[in-house]
Amino acid sequence: MRYHIHTLGCKFNQYESAKMDLELKGAGHEAADPQKADVIIVNSCAVTNEAVRKSFQLARHFKKINDKAKLIFTGCAVHDKREVKGFDLVIGNGEKVKIAKLIDKEGYLVDNSYHLKDELDYSIIGIPNHTRAFLSVENGCNWGCAYCAIPQFRGTRIRSKPLDMVVEEATNMIENGVKELVITGINIALYNDGQNELYDLIASLIKIRGDFRIRIGSIDPINLLKLAELFNEPKLCKHAHLSLQSGCDEVLKRMKRPYSRDDVRRCVETLRKGDDLFAFSVDVIAGFPQETESEFERTYKLLQELQVSRIHAFPFSPRPHTMAASMRGQIDNQVKKERVRRLKELDERLRRRFLEKTENVEKTVLIEKVKNGIGEGLDEYYVRRFFEYEGEEGVFVKINGKVVTHEGVR
Repeated sequence: MRYHIHTLGCKFNQYESAKMDLELKGAGHEAADPQKADVIIVNSCAVTNEAVRKSFQLARHFKKINDKAKLIFTGCAVHDKREVKGFDLVIGNGEKVKIAKLIDKEGYLVDNSYHLKDELDYSIIGIPNHTRAFLSVENGCNWGCAYCAIPQFRGTRIRSKPLDMVVEEATNMIENGVKELVITGINIALYNDGQNELYDLIASLIKIRGDFRIRIGSIDPINLLKLAELFNEPKLCKHAHLSLQSGCDEVLKRMKRPYSRDDVRRCVETLRKGDDLFAFSVDVIAGFPQETESEFERTYKLLQELQVSRIHAFPFSPRPHTMAASMRGQIDNQVKKERVRRLKELDERLRRRFLEKTENVEKTVLIEKVKNGIGEGLDEYYVRRFFEYEGEEGVFVKINGKVVTHEGVR
């Protein structure tokens, strides 16, 4: 049977799609383009209302281009407390890693309480056709942030993969050609296998032999700061993605985020003592309930002050059954759009400034693609570089002054 998997959303979802791919290939099935597939699997996202809409829209698109294929819908949108219609088979997050046993079934097979009994006890050998791989080490979150619906989809019970299993999985990935491990989970700060925490896990991965590097996935500033001394190790990329959301203390308190703007500043300053080019990409929510113009400005000015390398800006999206959805002081959509626009303009300026700072600095790029004499890949600062190159893919190349474009911007 020929299958096609399309993934929306987070790195953890992509990791689970790789597991589905591994299971299906192990059962004798073959990956194919959607037009030629007998089965199309949509691994959905529900982090925002827009993500849910796109998930269903994409499923309808696949139905149009291949109406003979069996359509399977899975992922977080299945658990979004809404009716899921129009699919041959609907399975939840707990069922998708058992896809090979379920692919021939039809109907609605969803256990919404799966997170009370499942374990993160499976591995993959990489992401198909990628030299970078997401290594998921933790599932679930119990922080209770006011805006977040993820605990509804993933559960509040924390499941951490045993450290020995993580090291074995990482070793297998490296032996299979993976050059960059991206450590991810629903909230990796909560990693604890009963004996080891996130620091111990990263320290153990650094000791693995081989030509590879490690990148830290999304994390809050306080728990990133706990890892600071590990960034002295050359295998750890000088970049982190901060789950910031706001740079204003009052907004952070309403969001129920467990840190302050001073914690953010301290984290950035500490890590830049080791490398003044240490890059921080950030997530920011614009227009959280009751956010005033001055509160937004505090976030804006903090991002300017810290000279982050990239801003992922999102308008606040009220998710059903979350505290923020029923808060007073909901912000007008036009105001949210305007604040996102301003953040995107700031993002462009800060990205250009970071590119200028790193222009004549030697960078190590992992070559992901070579086409028409141009090599493409991410450097250790999480900047996508394009430069003249005739060599092979899946290798590290040091560049300095040979860049043609940065992320398509000359």
